[in-house]
Amino acid sequence: MSGRFKNVFLLLAVLQCCSFLIYPQSFGALNKEIKGTVYQSLTFYSKQIKENISYSVYLPPGYLSSQREYPVFYLLHGLGGDETSWINNFSVHNAVDSLIREGAIPPMIIVMPDGRRSYYINDYRADFPYESIFINEFIPFIDSFYKTESSKPFRVIGGLSMGGFGALINCIRHPGYFTAAVVLSAAVRTDSMIINENAEKYHQNFSPVFGDSIWQYRQLTRHWIDNNPLYLAGLQPDSLRTVHWYFDCGLSDYLLPGNEALHDLFTRYRIPHEFHVKSGGHERAYWESALVPMLLYTGRVFNGN
Repeated sequence: MSGRFKNVFLLLAVLQCCSFLIYPQSFGALNKEIKGTVYQSLTFYSKQIKENISYSVYLPPGYLSSQREYPVFYLLHGLGGDETSWINNFSVHNAVDSLIREGAIPPMIIVMPDGRRSYYINDYRADFPYESIFINEFIPFIDSFYKTESSKPFRVIGGLSMGGFGALINCIRHPGYFTAAVVLSAAVRTDSMIINENAEKYHQNFSPVFGDSIWQYRQLTRHWIDNNPLYLAGLQPDSLRTVHWYFDCGLSDYLLPGNEALHDLFTRYRIPHEFHVKSGGHERAYWESALVPMLLYTGRVFNGN
């Protein structure tokens, strides 16, 4: 082989080695663009109330081509929100994409149902029995339609404010369904908080769910007692010890007394839980700061840690 061809051969070999060294970096940059898929405002038909209920869903990267099954995080919105709130207001899908890429959390499906203004319970008149629909119809529908790990260790429920209340009450009442409840600024109220609630606010937000007599007579209704985590948690502490509990509430949040009462109750009954309190109020900025820690905790639960 002549010297000229030797030089060309050597140059090609060097370029090939360089391309091998560059390729993984390029692949890494390309990999950062891989994202999950979001479908907003899909509908699920409830046979119980004979109407559609909306929900949104996040499917992790690789879901569409994968044969594996994924854990599910049911994420509930607050009062006045809907199935699009976690996507449009908090970009939860972007946060999850980033954490999955970093290996901080496992790939998971996130389901965000529209709970309307139900507090995620059966209302006292049974006009919109959300809890019954959620447990008996919606979860089985999700497990049949999506590639889910359909057992307790792979199902977490969470939410903020009204959604935090819904996550607590459904997990307390159905501990066999969920391995964890992860809640931000949960709308848990003591008896005195609800009795002394502003009349206009009570009639707008609570009367359709819990009934009128709490405010009218300043007496607690049976429906309030039957759907208050502060009454229910002490009735079955053994079953609640099979669940992971994560509470987070701001120091200046008007709902802090209810969250502290729940923390005290769990402590009294020796129900293991994490209770985080930091600076902030009942506001979007606080929930934005609490989103990643909530997702990291959920990831640790799914990973068995």
